[in-house]
Amino acid sequence: MKRTQIYLDEKLHYLLKEESRKSGKTISEIIRNRLWNSFKENSNRKEALLKALDKAFGAWEERDMDPESFVRELRKGNRIDSFGY
Repeated sequence: MKRTQIYLDEKLHYLLKEESRKSGKTISEIIRNRLWNSFKENSNRKEALLKALDKAFGAWEERDMDPESFVRELRKGNRIDSFGY
């Protein structure tokens, strides 16, 4: 394990001390647990997004359309010069 030093504002330190008192864990232990949970949560979100992208890959493969025309049609009428100023 590596030792590091961080600065906490008064309110955050107070909240950590209260949680430490209630849980019986050290402030360091609470911070480590929160950091690990944060990394795990972000990793799970990334994995879920990649799985969703894999499932969606090629979904429009069978459609007979020109992507450029499709986008131009979606954008139609959204140009500033079409407002007549």
